[in-house]
Amino acid sequence: MAKKKSDIKINKRHGGKEFNNSFRVIGKVKPVMKKDVATESWVEADIYELTQTKTNKDRKVIQFIVETANRNELKVELSGIEQQLVYPYSSKHNESFELEWEHRFDKTKFPDESYKLFTTNWDLCDQLSKIIKPDMWVDVRGTYEFNSFKNDEGETVNIVKRIIKQVYPLKNGMVEINNVKSGDEYRVYDSEENGALLGYGKAKEEVIEINVGWLSPEGGEIFITKLNNGEEGKRAKVAYNGNVSESDRIKVFNNVESTIRINKEDGSYEYIPYIRDFKSENFNEINEFEMQIGIKSVYQPEDSKDTKVNAAFLGYGKERSEVYDVELTVFHKEPEEGKRSIAEAFANLNRLDFLVVHGIDNNRAEFAKVEVEEPEEDNPFADVAEKVKSYEQVSTGTKKGLEILNVFAGTYVKGLLTEEEISGESDQQDPFSNVSVSDDELPF
Repeated sequence: MAKKKSDIKINKRHGGKEFNNSFRVIGKVKPVMKKDVATESWVEADIYELTQTKTNKDRKVIQFIVETANRNELKVELSGIEQQLVYPYSSKHNESFELEWEHRFDKTKFPDESYKLFTTNWDLCDQLSKIIKPDMWVDVRGTYEFNSFKNDEGETVNIVKRIIKQVYPLKNGMVEINNVKSGDEYRVYDSEENGALLGYGKAKEEVIEINVGWLSPEGGEIFITKLNNGEEGKRAKVAYNGNVSESDRIKVFNNVESTIRINKEDGSYEYIPYIRDFKSENFNEINEFEMQIGIKSVYQPEDSKDTKVNAAFLGYGKERSEVYDVELTVFHKEPEEGKRSIAEAFANLNRLDFLVVHGIDNNRAEFAKVEVEEPEEDNPFADVAEKVKSYEQVSTGTKKGLEILNVFAGTYVKGLLTEEEISGESDQQDPFSNVSVSDDELPF
């Protein structure tokens, strides 16, 4: 039976509710800008860095910007440190087991073949460091992580981090191999040894076509290997250019249109074209999130019909579920005749209500065109009618934050939560008095 959007995970240890969220963004990779302490100038940060924790442990960090549309720049990140134990899981047995960190890749230590180990953040940082490059186009999936701190004025500032779970470089190339046999399997890599798998395929006739990426738009080299009984043979080097390169049996098409997988409402999926050009009239931004939330409060500013939502997100905790404050906005849009706007509907929600929302993630620089005004003093053309108006683009600010676009049908439940759940308070004076958190567990 398929899992419903409104299904809430219950912690087996303490019975607390744990909400879930996810995001997906597609766009162009850009480096994060950081301030150089010595020069006080802004410089590009490395996408991959090896840093140190406060206890002098190695910490691997991946961070970069995904530009999802013109001037909408979202930072995504991941960090990992070595652990003492890992926990391979078996869906067949519905259980996990403890395994020493240094044995995590040794399958002989697993009880049986049904046990699988999810890639650790430490190892995923290594994988992504070999793949992610500036100016490539990627499909990033992940989850939000929430936190807060007090600023110098004593005000609480809520923080939202986008934590990477998966990164898929878009396929911008195609390899055509001729004179093959039906059933032959080939793989395409970016290097002669190890490296990133760019694509793979199985021949149905005498020609095989393999979608590959990310290829350098200017050209470069790929390495192709044939599989025999599941084993890879020697990789053959093939040079390619920015258009079409051809040898006796192999053609490499570069800078082809990308396709992306989109889930449909009925649970199926389809592949649609994705235009890698923000200025194209056919460009379609892929930038969305889903989130289970509990309502703490809602309000509409006096001068606006937009609705501000102060929500509670319940996350994992050792002794009880942690409560995180999340700020979201529902912008008013004129509804169809006889209907009311979603912003108005949100304004009528009550504390302790539960629902699942779908929206878009904004860090969007906004601009407007304004008419250039001419100075009237000492201007011989001030009163001339035969003039062509000129305009300039000016910044009007930045649209930031999580914007709710709609609600998943059937997920709204009135008064599902309790005051204790969304406030994080109980009869205990200090529910975390016995919980210790090391510096290594703190966010980077």
